[in-house]
Amino acid sequence: MGGTPAGGTETGLIRRWFAGLGFSQMGQLLTVALLAATALFGGLDTVNTTVTPFKPGDKFSDGAFTVTVERAAFPREVRTGTWLVAPRAPGLRYLAVVATLTNDGTVPASVDDELDLHDVPGKRFFGVFRIGDGSRITRLGPGLTEQVAAMWTMPETALRDGDSVTLRIWKKQFRELMVTYGQTWVDSVTDYGQVSVPVKVAS
Repeated sequence: MGGTPAGGTETGLIRRWFAGLGFSQMGQLLTVALLAATALFGGLDTVNTTVTPFKPGDKFSDGAFTVTVERAAFPREVRTGTWLVAPRAPGLRYLAVVATLTNDGTVPASVDDELDLHDVPGKRFFGVFRIGDGSRITRLGPGLTEQVAAMWTMPETALRDGDSVTLRIWKKQFRELMVTYGQTWVDSVTDYGQVSVPVKVAS
């Protein structure tokens, strides 16, 4: 016999099925749907990546900041005057990349992820510090400029004098998030600037 299944229409059954899914199951379903849709258009490998190379000393704008990467060092400890910013630790050194950041926008923006250190095994992000006084900085207000050192720890044998490190600075757009989260800068997943910086290994 034909007719509607017991318990409601087909549309009602589908709604109840979706309602029974947990949050993680919904996420998996959306991921599968995204991959299936991507496959119809040739797969993930068709995404175009735009890389803008620049040199130390050049200015690069990512939308939120204008960044000038200046130099890099690999000391055992870091001091600003008498202030100990990063103490000695057995088997470790600090990669310190000095850069000048200018906030070009109208809202404060995070500086912690501004420099993306690429392809260095064993790295661990240590923080971003003001060159002037060694204080920790996490955000920079609109219209302000600050010279900073972005720092990572890594094995003391990871770099030798004269080696270079590659840094990526991802392009950003100011976007509306969910109502409860407001607006923020969001990194591109395809477009970035890239700079290679020689490293001085300090004694």
